[in-house]
Amino acid sequence: MKRPDVRKNLRRGVYVIPTSFTVLNLFFGFRSIVNSTRGIGAMVDGRSDLAIHFFEVACLSLFFAAIFDTFDGLLARQLGATSEFGKEYDSLADVVTFGTAPAVLVYAWGLQVLGNLGGAIAFLFLVSVSLRLARFNVMTGKTDYRYFVGLPSPAGALTLASIIYYAPAPVHDERFGMIMLLVTAAVAFAMVSPIRYRSQKGMNLQKERSLMYIVVLALILGIFTKWPREFLFIGAICYLASGPLVRLWSIAFPSRKTPEELLQPAETH
Repeated sequence: MKRPDVRKNLRRGVYVIPTSFTVLNLFFGFRSIVNSTRGIGAMVDGRSDLAIHFFEVACLSLFFAAIFDTFDGLLARQLGATSEFGKEYDSLADVVTFGTAPAVLVYAWGLQVLGNLGGAIAFLFLVSVSLRLARFNVMTGKTDYRYFVGLPSPAGALTLASIIYYAPAPVHDERFGMIMLLVTAAVAFAMVSPIRYRSQKGMNLQKERSLMYIVVLALILGIFTKWPREFLFIGAICYLASGPLVRLWSIAFPSRKTPEELLQPAETH
């Protein structure tokens, strides 16, 4: 009998860790969908208070999903457990969590008053997420790692979730429903646009910083603790607007660097 390959079994065990985080990401996406449908049921029964609770849980589920989505890739790289299977599985999970779940949520909360038009825009958001993820897989390793081409799908989902979490009461006014229709469409087009958004991969956390960074971080945590809804709402809107604003700034004040220099990764010391 052949002795078991301990190193191979250990490697298989390492791969379970990032995959488990992806499963948790998928779980919270499914949890968001379930609570969104419960919110619709509560609205039909005339229980707006109960609908508010379900929509809040759906939004928080997306926030937790985004945390696990961030750490599954980070752990995979740190443990040397990256694989084609993990990348494809993560993309499939993201279509559900950051595509289907927020589309169902925004429709149940604010677009259902517009009937079929609201459903069409929610579906547009889902299609944009799927296209965004497919393009990301194709362009991986071919672009500057410090930037995303188009709004990342988790950021798009959290933009809608932060708006709903800030005002979770179901929308019954068609005029406000039209505003959310335009916002949802804008987020969808931002994801498939060529506008670049800053990536956290380009931030060198090992580089020495002044104590002022710690003070600013403590201030941000204090603000988040005091006003979590307002903080998430303003933060999501600012990140959504950062791409177009930086693009306009680069057009008004073009850099003197060549395209080849811009694509070179930042040096680390």
